[in-house]
Amino acid sequence: MSKFISGTWGHIFEADEHERMTRIVIDAESQKLVFAQIQRMRSMDSSYSEACRHEMADLEESLLDANADLFNDPVGFGLITSHEIPEWAANLT
Repeated sequence: MSKFISGTWGHIFEADEHERMTRIVIDAESQKLVFAQIQRMRSMDSSYSEACRHEMADLEESLLDANADLFNDPVGFGLITSHEIPEWAANLT
């Protein structure tokens, strides 16, 4: 079994009107969001920054409560599984 589920995920945060792209890393065994980055400016791929605690909680609630099926078929949700964290999340270790 892979240790991590990761990839990009669209999410509408509490204070936003529009969906924002996020990069997520989920611990597959514990089913916990362990790292996330949020695209701060929709028109710039380089505008990702680390999610704050409040944003992590908002995003995790959506992933675990509203989209729990992603754990049965991550690829079907456009995510990948791996034994290593993605390069963009290197500061997680």
